[in-house]
Amino acid sequence: MLRDIAEQFQRWLKGWSEKRNIPIAEAPTGRRDDFVEPYFKRAAPDAVVIIVKAREPAAINDNYLNVQQDILETFIDRGQLRKLAQPTITPTGKRIPGLKLDHPRQFALMHALVRFAHIAGFNTFTTAELYPRVLAARGCAAERYTLASLRYDLAKLRAKGLVAKLPRSRRYQLLAQGYSICLIFLKLFERVYAPLTAGLLSPVSADRQIDQQKRSQLDRLYQRILDDLDALVRAVGLKAA
Repeated sequence: MLRDIAEQFQRWLKGWSEKRNIPIAEAPTGRRDDFVEPYFKRAAPDAVVIIVKAREPAAINDNYLNVQQDILETFIDRGQLRKLAQPTITPTGKRIPGLKLDHPRQFALMHALVRFAHIAGFNTFTTAELYPRVLAARGCAAERYTLASLRYDLAKLRAKGLVAKLPRSRRYQLLAQGYSICLIFLKLFERVYAPLTAGLLSPVSADRQIDQQKRSQLDRLYQRILDDLDALVRAVGLKAA
């Protein structure tokens, strides 16, 4: 958004300066006062005689987000989730699909990766060691999910820097960031997205007859989210009449 605003301003400024024959110059290496002084010798009072580009050592968007995060002490979307979902292009030009929030094969692999056995073993494993665990998580026979399929899915995590292959070895390692991302994907889908979707699309009618205080704490919290979503939809005028 900020980049779009900056680009619009630059286009406007360029057109405005061209109509008035006002030059736009690159930032000088020395003092700006010395650089612009010749342009003001015959200039009228308060006239614009030259526009000098600013030198910014870092991206404006990054500076703004850093300051905003420091002030508000909150998390800010910097596009990392979208990047995880986008394909990765390797240095050789190979296109590797990104990660998805609702992919059963990917979830089965993540389930197998975050098992305690891998943590105790320094998070290292071979595809042969991992394969039975992924099959168990998927609940399917080997004919429906081959070892080659596992290696293909594992390549997606490697492309995103979540899993690394150990040098001169057939072993892989789940990196610390990879462990956290796997947990986020699994928890969001299984404990947030899936239950809320079920509550919206296929609610259990008998639940309405249960007193609110007799419901489990988790059910009450889910219901609070659904109620707040309904209120938000009504507030923005999206509720069907």
